[in-house]
Amino acid sequence: MKVWNPIDNKKFETFSYLPPLSDGDIAKQVDMIISKGLSPCLEFAPAESSFVSSENTVRFCGSAAGYYDNRYWTMWKLPMFGCTDPSQVLREISECRSSYPQCYIRLAAFDSIKQVQVISFIVQKPGRSRSAWAVTGEKEMKVWNPVNNKKFETFSYLPLMSDMQIAKQVDMIIAKGLSPCLEFAPEESSFVSNDNTVRFCGSAAGYYDNRYWTMWKLPMFGCTDPSQVLREISECRSSYPQCYIRLAAFDSIKQVQVISFIVHKP
Repeated sequence: MKVWNPIDNKKFETFSYLPPLSDGDIAKQVDMIISKGLSPCLEFAPAESSFVSSENTVRFCGSAAGYYDNRYWTMWKLPMFGCTDPSQVLREISECRSSYPQCYIRLAAFDSIKQVQVISFIVQKPGRSRSAWAVTGEKEMKVWNPVNNKKFETFSYLPLMSDMQIAKQVDMIIAKGLSPCLEFAPEESSFVSNDNTVRFCGSAAGYYDNRYWTMWKLPMFGCTDPSQVLREISECRSSYPQCYIRLAAFDSIKQVQVISFIVHKP
């Protein structure tokens, strides 16, 4: 009969009070998750940031119900929405283990009806040596590597876009009637840190630190010519080669920014 030992023995969730689950035990849990129509998702975190402490946690003021420090770890790929094959989940667990042996890994599951996470348990504790690609990030399907690797938005998890790929995105922005806008920031103030960020208490939905960079000219309201946007990107690159530059797009109906991605890195 296992009793929790409070001496140097940190725990995560219900199963972590038992001996570590074997691969067979994990497979049974995966079968149950799939049979209930839940959506599996893998997350990982290095040991030093997997637990709550004042050194590794950024705390938010005016937080909503359900908030707690270090709730979110780094996601492994995307949640497996619609997955009906338990072996697919087991393959992803194996791949994540091989890629991040120095991290804790947990399997979560979401209920699409209740719109909440209903299951979460540890499938690996750190112990083995780190694989090479976990440091370099080189892999067929890109997964964010949290080791000295800061990211911005969705596309920044992929290799940097070519000019042709950027042009296709610009074509899409103009075709949808959105308003393009360029912003730039030097490297030292483009990321969140206590030194370059002013934080606000009681923040509203959608607030996050360092949301706004310096605007390049004015937003291109009413622009119908994609080549005009590409010329502005080229001019901004020439003027500020040592800055990050991102292209945003605004929806005049919804009155919000709906697109943002990096077009230049210093």
